[in-house]
Amino acid sequence: MILAVSSQKGGVGKTSVTINLAYSLAKRGWRVLVADTDTQGSIGLSLSKRAKECRGLYDSLRTGEPFSKLVLSTRLPGLKILTTGRCDFDLEESLDEEETKTQLGSLIRSTSNFDCDVVIIDTPAGVGPVTRTVIANSDRVLVVEQAEPLGLRSLPLMMETLTRLRQRGSQFGLVGVVLNMVNQDREESIHAARDLRSIAPQGSVLRTIIPRDDSFLQASGKGIPLGMLMKNPPQAALVFDQLAAEIEPTLNLSNQTDEQRQHSELLD
Repeated sequence: MILAVSSQKGGVGKTSVTINLAYSLAKRGWRVLVADTDTQGSIGLSLSKRAKECRGLYDSLRTGEPFSKLVLSTRLPGLKILTTGRCDFDLEESLDEEETKTQLGSLIRSTSNFDCDVVIIDTPAGVGPVTRTVIANSDRVLVVEQAEPLGLRSLPLMMETLTRLRQRGSQFGLVGVVLNMVNQDREESIHAARDLRSIAPQGSVLRTIIPRDDSFLQASGKGIPLGMLMKNPPQAALVFDQLAAEIEPTLNLSNQTDEQRQHSELLD
């Protein structure tokens, strides 16, 4: 199962959602591979210095080296990461060419052969050639939307892009739209969240709402998911457990109960 995490505009917390959702799914017993396709290397920049300097997905695209050799293990056994790696000027220029997009699409599809339950792909902000290629070659798409007035303009554009990709033959499904950075203390944020629900396709906005919280900055500064920030994770970290539980059925990850997965881990 390949899940693309996308947004129409930058600055909506897409990479943070990707990292924390992956961590929660892995904690819940699933084997997760996070792959970064953002040429700016957002995942690596959010994690350790080592992750920033490692070879990754675009090195595999350039050289043909199996991406599986470039995957990084983490402290959580079920969570692995494939960073962007090195995307130089020439390669970035070629990402708008049909041949390179075809090669990238094949690489994206091949990640489903990795020994994991779900591949979560962080895409570049916007709907440029890389994002469109990733979405077109994914099984599911999760749209991240910030609860602000600009979201009222960007969400319809994102939905239009998904519709056009389907019209061209792509067969991905929409997991839903997750509202991020919702500030319950500001009427503008609350109103924007309400209005986003009203303009989104019926039933597409997920129940789980991710709050605006200073702990996100603290975790990002340390290069870790929220759940690793302290012994007793902040409340915001628990929201991603709720998000993981909500979208598991859509990702076909509901064939075992939580209790069964825990027993399986103990026996293994």
